[in-house]
Amino acid sequence: MPLRCPHRDRVLGLRRPPRPAIAVLVGAVLALLAVAPTLAARTASIASLTMAVATVTHVTQNRPGTLVLSVSDTVGSGWNVTVQSSAMAYSGLYGTTPANDIPAANLSLGTPVTPVRVSGQAVNGVNGPKVVGTGGVLTTAIKVINANSGYGLGSYTQNLPLTVVIPKNPRQGTYTATLTVTITVGP
Repeated sequence: MPLRCPHRDRVLGLRRPPRPAIAVLVGAVLALLAVAPTLAARTASIASLTMAVATVTHVTQNRPGTLVLSVSDTVGSGWNVTVQSSAMAYSGLYGTTPANDIPAANLSLGTPVTPVRVSGQAVNGVNGPKVVGTGGVLTTAIKVINANSGYGLGSYTQNLPLTVVIPKNPRQGTYTATLTVTITVGP
């Protein structure tokens, strides 16, 4: 409702704060909140696996390969990475029964290789990222790399030597395992 000024013959309007400016500010805050969680993150994954094709034989075979681990940290409070595997599930002409699978006990890591910096802090032999352990059977989680607090801020790769023991007379087909790569806080 317009108000009249007693001293003048003009109409005074009530002014409201401009709402579009508030909406723009709220939109900017929501966008910042949506982006904030990705600014501080740790990730680890197996980037690739290189392994030769195996031939069915009447003897047990040890097949070597290499897993390439990728680790990224934007926090810098220290971390460690473990790797574990499921059994190698068979698929092929003989069905998908567990009797045809290759057990996880047949997959093992050798001694992990020194990590390589992709970006960020340099690799520090004492505080990390650094090699942990000497490998082992992948039925349980094996720690392969870690960084102390204040180190390992960046992106790194690490080669992990893998050996698969293929039992004698395996079924001809495809074998698939699920690798679980876990990054946690603390060395």
